Amino acid sequence: MKAEVEGVILAGGKSSRMGQNKSLVLLEKKPLIEHIFNRMKKQVKKLSINSNEPLSIFSKSIQFGDLLPGQLGPLSGIFSGLSQAKADWVQFCPNDTPFFPTNLVAKLSAHIDEENPKIILPTSDGKFEPVFLLCPKNLAGNLKDFLSSGERKLEVWVRSNNFKTVDFKEKHAFFNINSISDLQRI
Repeated sequence: MKAEVEGVILAGGKSSRMGQNKSLVLLEKKPLIEHIFNRMKKQVKKLSINSNEPLSIFSKSIQFGDLLPGQLGPLSGIFSGLSQAKADWVQFCPNDTPFFPTNLVAKLSAHIDEENPKIILPTSDGKFEPVFLLCPKNLAGNLKDFLSSGERKLEVWVRSNNFKTVDFKEKHAFFNINSISDLQRI
């Protein structure tokens, strides 16, 4: 039986390097997050957005803020996404990577039953892409304990769990736009 996967776009960051809300920066005359949303919605059953600043271009009913106080970074958004998930598995995606693979969820979810991994994430050019992790919602408690210990590094949390990596050959598929100069480069 194929696992049901819902998606969460992580858009709760401060966008400090961009100098403005990164989600709303225009790429090809559309807000950056709209590119992400359109690409991800074709791959999951349900899609929501973790944003600490409501985005007027989307319905409030699909947006939620961090459940933990203190701007704890992407792990707080992941915890919040796992906590509000209805499906057993959640595919996370950042709001600044508009060219991620159109087969991301299919390729990662194909490994759900393989060796019983708790977390499945892509690699590209030998590098982890941990913000794109596919994770079971039952890890929310584990993540809350990790954050309560004072840890904040996503890769440290991933490595502290059973995980599997899946290699993606697409060059630049996981290129993220952090600044105006990144935006101009593409």
